[in-house]
Amino acid sequence: MGNEQQADFAIARTIQSAMVPRSLPAVNGLEISSLYFPSGTLRGDLFDVIKFSDNKIAFLIFDVTGHGVSSVLFSAMVRVFFSHHLRESVSPATVLERVNRDIIATVRTSFYLTAFVGYLNLHDYRFTYSSAGHVCPVCYRKKEATLHTLGTRCTVAGAFEDVIYDEHSVQLNSGDWLFLFTDGIYNIYSRDSLEGRKMLEEEFVAMAGSKSPSRFVDLLTARCTTMQKNNPLDDDVAAMALRVESEEKRCDLLKQLGFSQNDPVYLQTIQFFEEMEPAVAVVLSAMDSSGYSDDAIRKMKVSLMELLANAIIHGNRRDFSKKVVMGHVVDYNKVVVSVLDEGEGFDPALVPDPTLPENIVKNGGRGIYICNNYSDTLHYNEKGNRVTFVKYHHASSRG
Repeated sequence: MGNEQQADFAIARTIQSAMVPRSLPAVNGLEISSLYFPSGTLRGDLFDVIKFSDNKIAFLIFDVTGHGVSSVLFSAMVRVFFSHHLRESVSPATVLERVNRDIIATVRTSFYLTAFVGYLNLHDYRFTYSSAGHVCPVCYRKKEATLHTLGTRCTVAGAFEDVIYDEHSVQLNSGDWLFLFTDGIYNIYSRDSLEGRKMLEEEFVAMAGSKSPSRFVDLLTARCTTMQKNNPLDDDVAAMALRVESEEKRCDLLKQLGFSQNDPVYLQTIQFFEEMEPAVAVVLSAMDSSGYSDDAIRKMKVSLMELLANAIIHGNRRDFSKKVVMGHVVDYNKVVVSVLDEGEGFDPALVPDPTLPENIVKNGGRGIYICNNYSDTLHYNEKGNRVTFVKYHHASSRG
């Protein structure tokens, strides 16, 4: 490979790496983990997870034919097509039909791709999906301890005009898993694809019965690393594993937040600063519906934005792979909001009082001071990684 080819290869690999999601949406009630392991050649495998509303999240995985710089560029363009149509919140089959149309209209090459698109309704956990000739994902049913394939009979995208794609759905329950992948994953088990799929499914069932998606992905990553050292992979490996959390886990989370199992808690998960305001808006909307004053709502917004920012910055130390969970209950008498981070915690008694002369120029303490003054009760758990904010509707409601 000449210097110019090496430079092109390096640029294409950078483009490819930039398209792989650095983090996945934090969704209450789901655990999602992903794997992307590039081969020694340039391929076009990609995946994405997009939460585009409070009640729906999209899963996409696709595999472009061929290899080299042109394959990567084609993959990048297809990702743009998918991103556009997924965010329009249409059905998975319609997304594939529109992407197929875009490819036919735009690209005059022999490239095509296999793809799988699924929408998960976060209210009832119904998973609706469509496939363009992609390898069948698998679903593990915890209650029956059985494995099912999610297959359709539709053709690839980008090869034929006016293709109509089938659409199916499956109901997920607590503890159920979905596993989406590209066919390169077979090679980390066997060079024979049929044997590789059989071995993959056996290991998946064993892990789904007792482990977590992150543990399963760690195992797959270790297999990829070992295979790459001994017999370099000739195809990319891309995969996503997700599990619907059990009711026991929800109860445990409520306990960590300081609520009881029967409290009507609305749970939200936040990882990034831009997710704070939409999460807080849910609380404010509930307060408005319950007749709280504009002043109380304004003070709640200021306080919660401060508490969430503190949880991300100081609690999780800007590690955006970690989550902040916020649970709230709003009724006519009071608002209770708990914010829990994954950090080591702190002692609020050690935070300087910003009203004292010696602390005026110090940065710390102002947020807690504001929240203390805007709340009726503000208290922390023993570890110091959870804060609970209470605001009463009327002074006479205080217990």
